[in-house]
Amino acid sequence: MLDWIRSLSIVDGPLFAGSFATLAGAVLILLLPAPGLTASRSWFYLRVGALGAFGAGLGMLLTWLLSDVFDIFGVSLTWVVRVADILAFTAIAIAFANLLGTAVWRKILAVLTVALAGWGLFLAINVDFGQYPTVGDALGTTYLEPADLPAVDPSAPELAGWTTPDDRDLPGRGQVGQVVIPATSSGFAARPAYVYLPPAALAPHPPRLPVVIALPGQPGEPADLFRAAKLDVLLDELAQEHNGVAPILVVPDQLADPALNPMCIDSALGNSATYLTQDVPDWIRSHLNVAADRTAWTIAGFSQGGTCAIQLGAGHPELFGSLIDVSGERVPSLGSEKETVIRGFGGDMAAYLAATPEGLLAAHAPYLDTAAVFAVGARDEKYSASMQAVSTAAVGAGMRVTRESSPGTAHDWNTARFGFRLGFTALLTRWGISG
Repeated sequence: MLDWIRSLSIVDGPLFAGSFATLAGAVLILLLPAPGLTASRSWFYLRVGALGAFGAGLGMLLTWLLSDVFDIFGVSLTWVVRVADILAFTAIAIAFANLLGTAVWRKILAVLTVALAGWGLFLAINVDFGQYPTVGDALGTTYLEPADLPAVDPSAPELAGWTTPDDRDLPGRGQVGQVVIPATSSGFAARPAYVYLPPAALAPHPPRLPVVIALPGQPGEPADLFRAAKLDVLLDELAQEHNGVAPILVVPDQLADPALNPMCIDSALGNSATYLTQDVPDWIRSHLNVAADRTAWTIAGFSQGGTCAIQLGAGHPELFGSLIDVSGERVPSLGSEKETVIRGFGGDMAAYLAATPEGLLAAHAPYLDTAAVFAVGARDEKYSASMQAVSTAAVGAGMRVTRESSPGTAHDWNTARFGFRLGFTALLTRWGISG
């Protein structure tokens, strides 16, 4: 029963539609005068109309201030979120209009309407951003189990020399589990990581597989790439199309805390770069059956994680043969450039410029054999400009670049899913996965 509840969709289906239908019904009842009113009908409608208009105006004002003036989200909110915000505040105001001079049942319905309006606003925002597809995802009750990793086989063959086993020896889908990757060299206070193993990695005699190190955005955590981006589902689909073969996915923590942004550099904020380029790769090599050649290693990420992907991919071509940057920034940022330089680089402007994607690309050019995939939401003007600038610099530095915009999406998890699918599909041949 609990599994069924956790699996309920909150982006479509009966729960989604029923929530809005219930809210609409509650508001309709609250708009109709009923026995128990102690005020006149005209006064009731005047009060409802005035408070409804006030609620709509307040919702519009708050959205404008938070999104367009203070820019607390880092991106401009879409019209879906703006309209949902206005309608929710209007419903809440109508509910408050029913708290005075009405029967007890009407007061209870008004309180329930406030809760329903908040729930409806969450659902509308969630659909737009694509953060939580199911109830379990929203509650954070998925992917909490420790990983059961197969033993590393020193004699494991390369993928090209591996013979696909019988179906009975090949699981139908991959596995996701939580692991702890020690910060041996960096001392970085990383949270637990997650690992996805495709069916081929779980076979009795697995091959050495390509590996993708993927990073979520900020604020966020490694589980986001499974709860919101559904990368395990995507990789299972790819594995089904390729005889159980897909890359191993490792999702470490590059933040240490959702509120922090160490910017994937080594600084007073934490040695994030050393953790991601030494500790994580060392752990992967010692715990997983992965290919050794750099062409089989990819760094990927979304939003702040996308910025990290281009920084690390451009800065460490000896380690990563490919990179996937989904909605990354043009520069690592803690807000303003001044604050970024002071807090992240000790006031050293030259060090800051050298750590930007374009600075790293210029310093390590020409790239003789690096593939780069860039994706961004078509409705994401800010990050579209960043993608255009950084991907153009990557082309100029000699990388083989693929870049596309996700139709109809903005800076959200819908874009993330599009971008990772684009990147994984574009790199299959490079990873040696075919058939």
